[in-house]
Amino acid sequence: MTQTAPAPAPAQKPRAPRGPAAFSDEDEALPGGGFLAAPVPRRVFCREALSDEQKALAEVAERFVQGEVWPRMEAIEEKAEVDGPNGKEPLVISLVRQAAEIGLCSIEMPESAGGLDADLATAMHVAETLRACASFAATLGAHNGIGAQPIVYFGSDAQKAAWLPRLASAEKISCYALTEPGNGSDALAGKTTAARSPDGTHFVLDGQKQFITNGSWADVGIVFAHVDGKYSALIVDLHAEGVTRGAEEKKMGIKGSSTTGLVFQGVKVPVENLLGEVGDAAKIAFNILYHGRMKLGFASLGTAKHAIDLTVKFMQSRRAFGRPIIEFDLQERKLAECVAWAYACDSLCYRVVGLVERDIQAQPDPKDPQQQVAVLRRYGLECAAIKVHGSETCSRVLYHALRMHGGYGFCQEYQVERLMRDNVVETIYEGTNDINRVVLSGAIVESCALGAIPFRERVEAVHARLRAGDLAAPAVEGWLAPEAARVAALKDALCWFVEEALIGVGGDAKVEQQVLCGVADAALAFLAAESALAHTHGLGAADPQADARADATRLAIDEAGAELARCGRDALLHVTPPSLLPDALATFERLLARGALAQDLVEVRRRLARHAARRGGYSF
Repeated sequence: MTQTAPAPAPAQKPRAPRGPAAFSDEDEALPGGGFLAAPVPRRVFCREALSDEQKALAEVAERFVQGEVWPRMEAIEEKAEVDGPNGKEPLVISLVRQAAEIGLCSIEMPESAGGLDADLATAMHVAETLRACASFAATLGAHNGIGAQPIVYFGSDAQKAAWLPRLASAEKISCYALTEPGNGSDALAGKTTAARSPDGTHFVLDGQKQFITNGSWADVGIVFAHVDGKYSALIVDLHAEGVTRGAEEKKMGIKGSSTTGLVFQGVKVPVENLLGEVGDAAKIAFNILYHGRMKLGFASLGTAKHAIDLTVKFMQSRRAFGRPIIEFDLQERKLAECVAWAYACDSLCYRVVGLVERDIQAQPDPKDPQQQVAVLRRYGLECAAIKVHGSETCSRVLYHALRMHGGYGFCQEYQVERLMRDNVVETIYEGTNDINRVVLSGAIVESCALGAIPFRERVEAVHARLRAGDLAAPAVEGWLAPEAARVAALKDALCWFVEEALIGVGGDAKVEQQVLCGVADAALAFLAAESALAHTHGLGAADPQADARADATRLAIDEAGAELARCGRDALLHVTPPSLLPDALATFERLLARGALAQDLVEVRRRLARHAARRGGYSF
């Protein structure tokens, strides 16, 4: 009897090797864009995780702003004067001195200088409460932020003892003088000089600074100048002979703050006022900017939420065609978008500050300013992300808010007009948002190229899935499972796009700014959506506002997908050789389609808007 050979086994599709985990219970993102390669976290640090002590300090700040600052905003904008310790002084400076009495000028100063020595999360939470009063916030921030933090971080013990107590009490008002008429974004290209005197006891300061917040009323300034041919920083008494203050700039917004030039002609500065070492300008300037960018993003977030509250109140009282205008479908769409933008921004901001604080606390001495600075420097990308996302979220919310007010939004009687004017500068100072996008994309390039984040492992896993044809949505169970799968899939698509963009621009990374800023925009939108998902998931389905949080998260995820598609296609059409373009576009579309959500976004928006209406504004 003849035996037949067994039929051959059917051909098996190659399996994608097991790559990096898609999800993790905790946030494993490393600094410098580590969120690109880390698993999607199921929870992140969020405002709800703040301690009662941290919240209490913010409540003190909020009561002060609402009770003392908001009622006087018109007088602040008109630069009204009141009686001060040395005669008449601007109302806004009087308010800064009052703020000092309750600790708002010394939140991050050491206890030895009369400060509260609060952690970064507390400081940023307080910054968020300084909302809707940009003239006051700019004055306070230039004094106790960029005007004082250089001494906190880089000052000698003698300098800290001499200056910080007087800045903490607002006995002396400070400013930060970096920008010059001939240089803006090119911050280290200043021409101001500080020549050593023949006897070596002082420097002779000559030069000019421009757009200096607190310029007309500051007592002291952190001034950048060339010392021995190296750009350096000095603590300068602005009442010294040879200091001249320019006229107030006629500005679009923050009209109640002071913005002037400073001219130095033969100003004698004691050598002991050199901050740090000769040549430390870059280290001081950029590290202070990282801190300032975070604080600015949080303040913008607070204003965005306030604008939502104002707009809901207005639309509930304003009627048209026999009913409140808040009930009209197009207004519901805009309101829902505002809430979703603010929720995603909130999630991003607190997630990042939680990561930074985590790494600070892991240092041998978390209170050591130099160790804090080292951590902040590693998170330069994330600080830029907070600044850009915060200021532009505020811009988008305010544009909607103004239109939802109709003609009234164009009138000074209603706050949104001032808030919108004030917001514009938030996209300019602390580095323009274009510069911050360059910083963000440049940091991604550096982290990927140097292996500072496990990007190569992540993108290799994506290629393995593509080779194996394994494009099923990531497996995940539980609440928000479809949304989590979509975010994990978008992360793979984003990593693939980032690699293609970096290969495409090659050595022209500094020239191909449009492509790399597209990378920045796609990464920003994704970071916000992933943060919103982890924020919502971490609070859980039992949270009283879980359904509304989930809807805000869905809108953020949808926007991240759309932004990635737009930026990716734009870049691929530019950097991909024509012979490879059809395959590249097809691959990108396959990755974008993975885990796509078929959801009724019209209903999602309606539910979220009606939740905000019932709650009387932004309620998360």
